[in-house]
Amino acid sequence: MLSNVLESPFLWISLTVGLYLLAGKLKEKWPKNPLFTPLVFAIVALILILVFMDIPLDTYKKGGQFLSLFVTPATVALAIKLEQNFVYLKKYYPAILTGIFSGVIFHTVMIYAFSLLFGFEQEMGATLIPKSITTAIAVGVSDSLGGIVSLTVAVVVFTGVIGAMMGPTIFKWFNITDPVAQGVALGSSSHAMGTAKAIELGEVQGAMSGLSIVVTGLTVVVLVPFTVPITNILF
Repeated sequence: MLSNVLESPFLWISLTVGLYLLAGKLKEKWPKNPLFTPLVFAIVALILILVFMDIPLDTYKKGGQFLSLFVTPATVALAIKLEQNFVYLKKYYPAILTGIFSGVIFHTVMIYAFSLLFGFEQEMGATLIPKSITTAIAVGVSDSLGGIVSLTVAVVVFTGVIGAMMGPTIFKWFNITDPVAQGVALGSSSHAMGTAKAIELGEVQGAMSGLSIVVTGLTVVVLVPFTVPITNILF
């Protein structure tokens, strides 16, 4: 009987959504506690449940995989917010594009620097380069560079979670109050998860973050062919 319940896809869909909604309620009560960030809370809680109950990941995927179907349309839907706030893009596009491009280049340089500092092999460096872009693009970039695709996915998720958790705190530390700057920072560094947090902060932040996801992903794809010779030399 229990095995039949665990095999039900509706159980895992309901549990995932339920944990997310529960975290939202806890966040309202304790807004300053980053552990109650809905995305973080739901991920950690699900991992703990699967581990302590010794439930295979394939069992969870019978229901959990259906939630991934909404990722693409949800990302495309961000264009609605961009259209509603298009005036900000027209007004600030030089600063927005400069911030995104410089961020991608700085991030790539830092990955190479840390790879050399910690003695990473080429495979590991290639795995980390696409960590700040959305998963669908990161997988292709990692594969083309010879990285470990499965590890890239894990690092992308981890990057998004940390960015969503720490973003608002960093804004307070450095007194970053401009909504355009907040949105660009979250979208270009923490992709979809950062954008979810940006939407919570405001309409403008959400729109700029959605734009940043696309531009950051395209910039990394264009930059990748130029990094291959550098990778061969350094490693």
